[in-house]
Amino acid sequence: MAILILGATCSLGEAVVDKLLSMDIDVIAAEDSHYKRNSTLLEYSTANLYSEGDGYSISFDGSDANLVVGKDLIIHDLIPSRADKWLAPEIIRWANGEDMNSSPRYWLSVIDAANAIAHILRAEKKINRIDMCGRREWLAKDSKSEFEMLWQRTHQGTSGKFTAETLFGHEIAGMDAKPISEISGNRPDLAPLHDLLLDLTGDGWRPLVPFRTALMSLIAGLLV
Repeated sequence: MAILILGATCSLGEAVVDKLLSMDIDVIAAEDSHYKRNSTLLEYSTANLYSEGDGYSISFDGSDANLVVGKDLIIHDLIPSRADKWLAPEIIRWANGEDMNSSPRYWLSVIDAANAIAHILRAEKKINRIDMCGRREWLAKDSKSEFEMLWQRTHQGTSGKFTAETLFGHEIAGMDAKPISEISGNRPDLAPLHDLLLDLTGDGWRPLVPFRTALMSLIAGLLV
């Protein structure tokens, strides 16, 4: 079998290609960047990467496919690995030292999203408007606090001049338990996604990459 990937020029599309190849699944994708990024893996793997062909398809650019991201699979609050179409506007503002009010987010690492998508593609499942996001609610003030701490720590690391405030005493923001009355209840319905992945993997929808880790990966991509 081979999976046809259309419009995989964003960080999520690239992560899906990488995950499929690591699962020894053949991939069809037109972009040369996938060959360069996976050259070592392809040398020692049984998986193949083709520039053309047919197979169960997924599109990241809205083109017609068996699974269209944004139509069949609705992804919310993704944390990409660089500045691309998935980057939330408030993160751009925070990086520029500006404030921006925003609604609570259910942040999701691009790696967790790609892993789940790869399992759906391997099973060649046809889905219809399934939502995907993180499970935990993050208030804007807590998201901003985490981003600013990591942003400052990264910039100080370039000079080697760290402040005590940046290095020490930084518990993860917003980790206190919330009364039910304070939870917004606006999270997309994750039950269909959980049930689908429970059938495919036995684990259901269990994002594993911590918010802070996802932010660190993003910041590294922003500063390249």
